[in-house]
Amino acid sequence: MDIRLDWLRAFRAIMQTGTVTGAADFVLRTQPQVSRMLARLEASLNFQLFTREGRRLIPTENGLRFYAHIEPILMNFDGLKGVAEDIRTKRGKPLIIAAEPFLLHSLLPKAVETMHSRTDAKFAIDMCVREVGLWMSRSNVDLALVALPFTHSDMERVAFAEAELVASLPTGHPLAEREIVHLTDLAAEPFIALRHTTLLRSQIDLALMRSGGVFRPFIETGSGATACSLVARGLGVSVSDPIVANSFEREGVVVRRLSTQLKLTYGLLVDSRASASPHLREMVSCLIEAVQELGKEFVTVEPYGKVLSLPIFGKRKPPTSSNVFRSILA
Repeated sequence: MDIRLDWLRAFRAIMQTGTVTGAADFVLRTQPQVSRMLARLEASLNFQLFTREGRRLIPTENGLRFYAHIEPILMNFDGLKGVAEDIRTKRGKPLIIAAEPFLLHSLLPKAVETMHSRTDAKFAIDMCVREVGLWMSRSNVDLALVALPFTHSDMERVAFAEAELVASLPTGHPLAEREIVHLTDLAAEPFIALRHTTLLRSQIDLALMRSGGVFRPFIETGSGATACSLVARGLGVSVSDPIVANSFEREGVVVRRLSTQLKLTYGLLVDSRASASPHLREMVSCLIEAVQELGKEFVTVEPYGKVLSLPIFGKRKPPTSSNVFRSILA
């Protein structure tokens, strides 16, 4: 099988832009050149990567699976120049961290800010997409921050915090006067729901059904941050991750405890085949601190010592802490 690097780059550019024209601008080739590279790649693979809808190219199932495998390879290849520069100047490699979108909003930036104030570490931050399953054997990622369970990975899964979902309300909303809000009360309001593809949607719907109600959302979104932004604009109410909801407090979101406890587990994906560096262990500490600070009373956090004493993180003198629950989620 003959596969050239420029064919793979053209394929990735089409995946990212959706059109041959957009890909041509991206890889600095002409449109006919990109079309020929795609045709040669498909001929070499002996399967179709795209179907056409007008001017747009829609990835086939085989195309999506192929992209999931070649994207880490291209990312590593693209990083060779930086690796060579780091070797030449004797600089350390960046700590590569991935996170699901809702954890990229405020939690990871806060942890990176703390880490930056303590170390000279460099960072590369990526997005972890649950549905595509990109996280099988991703050796280029040092640490991934996800909600558990997360089945699309062969990396070690470590639970380090548990969060209560909260009611997110606009400032001045009548329900904001209460200390505890019932799901059925939220269902009676204009409701902003997470999409069915999200981890939390089925849990929220099931809890409301058990309470004798049903949500009839007028807006659905795959992003918890988008939901909170809409709440801040007074468009409705929602059920949210507490860290995301608390990050919108200055924008006009009021957070209240729910009468029905709904839980979300924050977890880390770590490569069990790689030895943990001091920077990686310090990053875990910073993440735990950030969860405690941003999650406030709505999170229960695993102590640093219990997490960092796991064999995968190497040996470290454990700090003291009183919050203890499970450390490994099988």
